[in-house]
Amino acid sequence: MLSNLSIKNIALIQSLDVNFTQGLNILSGETGAGKSIIIDSLSFVLGKRADKTLIRFGENTATVTAVFENLSENTNKILDELEIEKDDILILKRSMTVEGKNTCFINGQRVTLNTLKEIASTIADIYGQHENVSALNSSYHLAIIDKYGEKNINTLKKSHIELYDRYTDVCEKLKKYGSLNDVNKNIDLLEYQINEISQADLKDGEEEELIALRHKLNNSQTIISTLNECNNLLNGDDSENLLSGLSYAISQLGKIAGYESNLDEIIERLESCKIEIKDISETLVDMAEDNRFDMRQYEECEQRIALIRSLKRKYGNSVDEINSYLEVIREEYEFLSDGEEKVKEYEEEKRNLLDKLYKSSTMLLDERKKTAEKLAGNVLKELKELGMPSCKFQTEFSQLPSLDNFHPDPNGGVDAIFMFSANAGQPVKELSKVISGGELSRFMLAMKKIIANLDGISTMVFDEIDTGISGKIAQIVAQKMYDIAKDKQVLAITHLPQLASMADSHYLIEKSTNKGNTVTKLLFLSNESRISELARLIGGIETSAYAIPHAKEMLCFADSYKSK
Repeated sequence: MLSNLSIKNIALIQSLDVNFTQGLNILSGETGAGKSIIIDSLSFVLGKRADKTLIRFGENTATVTAVFENLSENTNKILDELEIEKDDILILKRSMTVEGKNTCFINGQRVTLNTLKEIASTIADIYGQHENVSALNSSYHLAIIDKYGEKNINTLKKSHIELYDRYTDVCEKLKKYGSLNDVNKNIDLLEYQINEISQADLKDGEEEELIALRHKLNNSQTIISTLNECNNLLNGDDSENLLSGLSYAISQLGKIAGYESNLDEIIERLESCKIEIKDISETLVDMAEDNRFDMRQYEECEQRIALIRSLKRKYGNSVDEINSYLEVIREEYEFLSDGEEKVKEYEEEKRNLLDKLYKSSTMLLDERKKTAEKLAGNVLKELKELGMPSCKFQTEFSQLPSLDNFHPDPNGGVDAIFMFSANAGQPVKELSKVISGGELSRFMLAMKKIIANLDGISTMVFDEIDTGISGKIAQIVAQKMYDIAKDKQVLAITHLPQLASMADSHYLIEKSTNKGNTVTKLLFLSNESRISELARLIGGIETSAYAIPHAKEMLCFADSYKSK
């Protein structure tokens, strides 16, 4: 239930903090005092669309905070799913700036507006005469019927959804296989791809090595020429090559070695150089021989590079990607290898499931029709008590197509529309198109009373649902509203003294001006103050000899009704 509502800078409200109670909370006040602002503020914090015109003139930011207690299992479940920290209470907070920026919080955790709306939809329901309520929106009519008959319908729906899930699973498998003709084509294609990749036997880094080899082959003449030139410098036919020079130096130094003791070491070092240079010369000769251009090797290199690049264009940008693709298509090949038998098996299963879904949809429709008749009977009973004895109410369902044209869906494949007529002798028509404001108020009250305990919502808000109601019917409305509030918290804005007299808690909304500023306040009324407010609602002067006793009498009657 809503235990506290805090409003800052919304329209005429500068700052307001009010505690609400369980049971029937009545809000009343003079026309123009700002009663709708309270509802607008509550709608705002529950996620309803709002614009910056809500912000009090001269302020930059408006904020509304709502505190709820005694949360339902459904609310706690969604909080768990959204990983929002839970507590014994739920605190919703929403702010808006003049720039139109919204910030939303749940239990101090910042959330999106959609998340705020999702949570709010499980804890409070606001009905105003001009709201787009579920009873007027045909897309919700089937859901209302299913909720009303959930004991029997849920069992059928659960079985139907299980069949539907199996059906969609089979359809997905068939989609993966395709037709029998497609299976055979796919197998041939996969076999070709597997062979093409496998036979290529790709290696990591192979392309880079081949490119380097091709570059080397393309430059083989330059390489050989350079190697030969260097070899000639070291050990060529020319007598001035390096080895000849070293041999001459060794010979000459040997002639004078007897005169200089250190020359033996130098001659030994030169001999080592001579051996090393000779070895280098032989290596250069071998390298020149190895680098002779081989046309066959060149062509094989070009072909291999072309193959690798072709496979990369087809199957992946690298060897790893190509090999990963190979693993995938091998699995798919194995999957499709027995495809013909599997396709026949799944097509048969699909036909059987389609037949079962059709029967399930028919059973669901029959049960929904029975439920709709029970709902209509109870609604008409309530409407009769509310002064509408001649009205007619029923549900019109769409027809299931033949099995050949049947396309299953998880909800049973039919739609429902509420049909209504307020006057005897008039045919029923679509509810939203024929019901008047006063009729709608009573219809909604009848519907809410019947389904109040089915939706799990703990707080119901009625914004002047008594429009167009007076006299005896007003008293009946008041009693029914109180009956709803026995199990739910109800907040109701009203002009009816009969409804106000039934309040468990009564609040007065009043407007005042202070130093040129107009503000709206909400005051909790004591017993004496309630008498004065009821007298005003009755239409007399609060202190008149008629209004005061009448107000006391209404409160006395209300107490008597509550004690039953």
